[in-house]
Amino acid sequence: MSELLLNTTSFWVAKEVKPWLLATFGMLGLLLVCLVAGQFDGRTLYGVSVWSKPSKFALSLAIYFATLIWIAPYIGREFLNQTIGKVLVWLPVVCAALEMVYIMLQASLGQPSHFNTSTAFHAAMYSLMGIGAVALVGVLVLYALVIIHRNSMMDPMVLAIVLGLGMTFALGGGFGSYLGSSDGHWVNAPATDAGGSLFFGWSREGGDLRVAHFFGMHAMQAMPLFAYAIKAKWSALSKVVSVLVFAAVYSGFTVITFVQALAGHPFGVAL
Repeated sequence: MSELLLNTTSFWVAKEVKPWLLATFGMLGLLLVCLVAGQFDGRTLYGVSVWSKPSKFALSLAIYFATLIWIAPYIGREFLNQTIGKVLVWLPVVCAALEMVYIMLQASLGQPSHFNTSTAFHAAMYSLMGIGAVALVGVLVLYALVIIHRNSMMDPMVLAIVLGLGMTFALGGGFGSYLGSSDGHWVNAPATDAGGSLFFGWSREGGDLRVAHFFGMHAMQAMPLFAYAIKAKWSALSKVVSVLVFAAVYSGFTVITFVQALAGHPFGVAL
């Protein structure tokens, strides 16, 4: 496999993933803009700064694109240089950029971007955001299929990457779709993020559908990180089994947080 893949470090400067690199630093730049704006703009929305949501989205998308660069060697330069490969590189970049533009525009106006169907324009934009979100997780399945074709699934890291991409699509995308079709992310809780959990802002007074969506979306980082953390002295088979077990536990945990939210319980409270 090593003969077919480029070193991950060198891939950070490879032209094939330049759009992902630009997106990573672009999102970090937007994060900085939002953090600075939040220091001078005292307006709030749902009890927190109007710049809270775009800050979180910018950080999450920066991590998303950095992760894609990390796994790019497993996708391979040959595929990325093909027309379909270039399309699949640019598609999430365009979707993420358009989504961030709208989220930041709404923040600047002091209006919600999500669950806002107050006018025909806002309803249309919310629907387009949903389509973009589907594209962001949908391309992960295609990346996974390419990785499976080019690499041995007996490699624990390859297995972890493929499972992580699939879990992000199924769990992150699935719970995200349910969240997007709801009237809000609160369940049996006041419609405010004030007093929520540190950084995340998850409700402490009732269920919050964002919890399951968060863990689902970040399976693409959790799985490879687990594979990387496994002790080197373990046998290859032991690592593969461990990755499979961790995937099952992580998926089960994420589902539990969803059930917990539906029951109207805050994250961390026993059902």
